[in-house]
Amino acid sequence: MSTDNPFITERIAASMQNLGGLPPALPNAIVDAGVHIAGQLAQENKVIAVGIDSFAPLAQMFCNNLMYRDAELRPALPALSLNSDASGVAMAAAHENADALYTRPLKSMGKSGDVLLLLSQDLNSAVVATTLATAKANDMTAIIIGTHTEQLIIENNTQTLSLLLEEADLTRMHEISLFILNCLNDIIDQELFGAH
Repeated sequence: MSTDNPFITERIAASMQNLGGLPPALPNAIVDAGVHIAGQLAQENKVIAVGIDSFAPLAQMFCNNLMYRDAELRPALPALSLNSDASGVAMAAAHENADALYTRPLKSMGKSGDVLLLLSQDLNSAVVATTLATAKANDMTAIIIGTHTEQLIIENNTQTLSLLLEEADLTRMHEISLFILNCLNDIIDQELFGAH
């Protein structure tokens, strides 16, 4: 059996080129976001993650890593993915109120000092706007991962840090987002627990 597979070889090359072509400011923004999350966790706050549409599994994975990664070496970190509630998804869909899927639990569980991690391909959607407004009303900070668009104006300030990506197809966006989330997990562990 041949180990040369042109399809896989091309996919690996495309992924490497994609990661190599990240915006120059993104690495520092990733570090800033990771240090910020670690600081908030050290102050007994939590992370609430929301992945909109196909980004839901990535939000869940990030929270699972905070809770269960290196369980024998460190304590669980308080993290909650709002994408893991199947009954909430069904209820919001039945009532055709997608905004409530994230805003209701965010209003009830988010508190000042908590961090909202929001992932979405379309940062111009109404769901993104209402979720961010809810986090702001609860005095939470928001870290946003998504595609940079001209219509979107997000000011990086003390309450919002955006990790905006260049336009890419959905597969590339997932790859880059997964890379960023793994970096954030590593930075958080390093900040809170040092090297393992």
